[in-house]
Amino acid sequence: MTADADLQKMLDEFALRRLVTRYCRLVDRGDFARLADLYHRDAEDSHGGFSTGSAGGFIDRLAAALPVIRQMHHNVTTTNFAIDGDRAEGEIYTIAVHTFDAGGRDVDVTVGGRYLDRYEKRSGTWRFTERSIVTDWSRVTDPSTMDYSHPITRDTPRGTLGPDDPSRRFLSLFD
Repeated sequence: MTADADLQKMLDEFALRRLVTRYCRLVDRGDFARLADLYHRDAEDSHGGFSTGSAGGFIDRLAAALPVIRQMHHNVTTTNFAIDGDRAEGEIYTIAVHTFDAGGRDVDVTVGGRYLDRYEKRSGTWRFTERSIVTDWSRVTDPSTMDYSHPITRDTPRGTLGPDDPSRRFLSLFD
């Protein structure tokens, strides 16, 4: 590889990693309009029994589920990318914690898994063309064991889905 080719690969991997982590932030903050911008218009998304089909359909399902989602927290761990020109694939390891309202009590679902992604760079911008979820392990805690009573957490702001999240007021440089 030439130095220019190595540099382009680094730039592409950086852009793909940013796409993946931006997905996590936007889904966790419930910013579904911006989330849609991460996918190409013809993209597919397979989140198992929750939603399989168009990425737009997946985002619509997320928005419809907001009344029962208390919190989501997606974490990216290992990222692996293979790039071939304007096409790429990724295997992204993730741990995601979800808290749901289960009618009078909260339930936590923690999932360790992977995103199997396909991306394309169109008009100079990388976006998802296909995303499929693989569950490697899962834990359900019913009822939830979330506890904010410890002095370290007791008086801290709580993260929320939507415009009331503390990051919306604090971070002015984020797009």
